[in-house]
Amino acid sequence: MKKSQTKSILAMVTIDKELVLDAGVPTIVAKDKEEQEGIASELGRVLAGNVYGLKNGVIIITQE
Repeated sequence: MKKSQTKSILAMVTIDKELVLDAGVPTIVAKDKEEQEGIASELGRVLAGNVYGLKNGVIIITQE
């Protein structure tokens, strides 16, 4: 039987404050797309996680 691997979201990075609700995970609001990508990349390395961009512009970092 194949086991399902559930990943946890470690952090989120966005440039749109309107998308930030009570996320339950650390959420960083960047000033522009360049800063958002840089922060997400650094967090991915520091947290040893995977970085994913969503269609709505939010970047999430998940547990590896």
